[in-house]
Amino acid sequence: MFDFLMWQQIIEQFHFIRPLWLLVLLPFSLMIYLRWKQDSKNEWQEALPEHLRLSLTINNVGWKKQLPLKLLSFSLFIAIIVCGGPTWEREASPFGEDKAALLIVLDNSPSMLQKDLAPSRLERSKQKIRDLLTERKGGQTGLVVFSGSAHLAMPLTKDNSVFAPFLAAIQPDIMPVEGKNAESALALIEPQLGSNNAGTVLLISDGVNPQTIQAYERYFENSPHQLLILAAGNTDRVSGNPMDLSSLQTLARKSNGSVVEVTVDQRDIQSINSKIQRHMQLNNESAMPWKDMGYYLLLLVAPLMLSWFRKGWLVKWCLVVCVVFPTIYSAPTYAETVSLTAKTEAPVQTVTLWQKISDGWMDLWLTPDQQGQWYFEQSEYLKSAKQYQDPLKKGTAYYYAGEYKLAHSAFLQVKSDLGVFNAANALARQREYVAARDIYQFLLDGNIDSELREKAENNLNVMQSIVDEVNRTSESQKGTTDGPEESFELGEDKPKTGDGADEMIDASFVVDERLNANEILGSQELADKWLRRVEADPKYFLRAKFQLQRYEQTRNQDADTAEEK
Repeated sequence: MFDFLMWQQIIEQFHFIRPLWLLVLLPFSLMIYLRWKQDSKNEWQEALPEHLRLSLTINNVGWKKQLPLKLLSFSLFIAIIVCGGPTWEREASPFGEDKAALLIVLDNSPSMLQKDLAPSRLERSKQKIRDLLTERKGGQTGLVVFSGSAHLAMPLTKDNSVFAPFLAAIQPDIMPVEGKNAESALALIEPQLGSNNAGTVLLISDGVNPQTIQAYERYFENSPHQLLILAAGNTDRVSGNPMDLSSLQTLARKSNGSVVEVTVDQRDIQSINSKIQRHMQLNNESAMPWKDMGYYLLLLVAPLMLSWFRKGWLVKWCLVVCVVFPTIYSAPTYAETVSLTAKTEAPVQTVTLWQKISDGWMDLWLTPDQQGQWYFEQSEYLKSAKQYQDPLKKGTAYYYAGEYKLAHSAFLQVKSDLGVFNAANALARQREYVAARDIYQFLLDGNIDSELREKAENNLNVMQSIVDEVNRTSESQKGTTDGPEESFELGEDKPKTGDGADEMIDASFVVDERLNANEILGSQELADKWLRRVEADPKYFLRAKFQLQRYEQTRNQDADTAEEK
C-alpha cells in the first residue's frame, strides 16, 4: 500500500548528516572515467577483424562489457553515500517524551454491536485499541466516546494499566443520549491535544453522516492535527446495519486523513502507529539527533565486496538466490481461534460472489441513494436502508422494515424537527411510551409548522392514553400475584414504560441533577462513594461522569442561547 506520509517525510526532510563526504564523488568520477577509457583501449583487438574479435572475446559486448568495473563503481558510489549519512527522521527518545500524542474517538452507538466483525464491532475495536497501546510503548493516549453526544472517558495518559479498565467498561448503555453524532467530539480535541504541537485523532466508527463530514472538513482545514480512521466492520459479511465504508473514505479525503480497515493480524495497528509517528516527526521539533539511515545501504554493498576476491564471482547469481531465498523466507501463517463450547448464536452470512457482482453493476449506474430508492419502491426496505446515505431516508426505510432501534438511531442524526418527530415514532414502536410522549410534548412546546404540530398532537394524545392505561393496570395489580406483564394491554412490556412503575436506579445518580463536578469532588463523602463505585465497576462511574458532562454541556448551551437573545 502506498504510504503518502512516508514519502512526504522523505522528500521534505531528506538531507545528509556529513555532506562533505559527497565531495569524494568528484575524484571518484574522474578515476572511473580514466579506468573505463583505459580498459576500452585494447590495441591488439583493433588489429583483429570484427568476426574474429567477437569469437575470441567474452563479456565484451552489450551490458556485460566491463561488468566488474560497473559493479565496483556502483559499490563505491553507495559506500560514499553511506559515509555522507543520508537521513530523513530523528532517533526515538529512550524516555518516550517524543512519542506523538493520540486522542482516540470511539463510536459507542448501538450500531457498533453488530457482529459482522466478531465478536462485535465494538469489542474488536477495543481489542485493536489495546494492541495499539502496546505498540506505542508509552505514548500519551486519551479516549473520547460518542453516540448522541461526546464525552471524555480518559484524558491523555501513558499508564496503560489505568486506561484498560475504563476501556473495558465502554458500552452503549452508559451513554446519556442515543444517536451517532461524531462531530460533537470536535470540541474535546483541542483541550486534550492543544493547538501548538501536532497530534493525531483516531476515529473508530462504522460510518458517518454528511453533517459529520462537513464539520470535520472545516475543523481539520486549519488544524495541525491529523485524522486517521479505523473502519470498524466487515464488508464481506451480511449485516442488518452494514458498515458505511464510502462515507468514511469521503471523510478521510476531505479532511486530509486516511482510512485503515480492520485486519485479522497486526497490519492495521502497525500502519496506524507508523502514520502517527511520521506526522509527529513531520510537524514537531525534536531534541533527538538525526537517525543515520545509511547503514541499511551496507546490506546492498557487503555481498558484492565480500565476493570480489574470486574470479568469476559475478557468474550465476541466480543459483545463490535460489539456494538462500528459501532458507530466509516463509509464507505468512495465521492463528485461528478454536472454541470447545457449542455456539448458540446464529451463523454470520457471507456475501456471495453473485451479490458482489450485482452490487458492483448497480454501483456503475446508480448512486447509493438512487439504489436505496429503487429497493424502497420494490418494498425491499432493509436493502434500501443499507444503501441510503441520507439519515432521514435511511431511518424511514428501517422503520418500514420493522427495525425500530436502527430507525431511531438514524433519525437522531437528522438535525430537524421532522427527525425528532420520527425518532419519537420509532420509540413508540419499541413501546417506550413515556419517552415518546415527552418528545412529542417537547416538539409542541417549540415553534414547528402546523402540519407537523397536528401530527405531534395526535400522537401525544395516543401516547398519553397508553401511559394512563399502563398506570391504571399497574395500580390495580398491586398486591396480587399476577404481574402487569400478563395483562393484554401490556403484552411483554414492563411497568417501567408507564409513570407509575418504579425503575431500578442507583441513588447516587440523583446527585447528577443537583451538583456539578467541583461540588462532588469537594465532598469527601461523595468522593469516597464514587471511588468505591470505580473500584467495583468503572461502568457505573463512566455513566455518572457522562451524565454530569452532559448536564454541563446542556447548561452551557442554554447560557449561550440566552446571551444571543
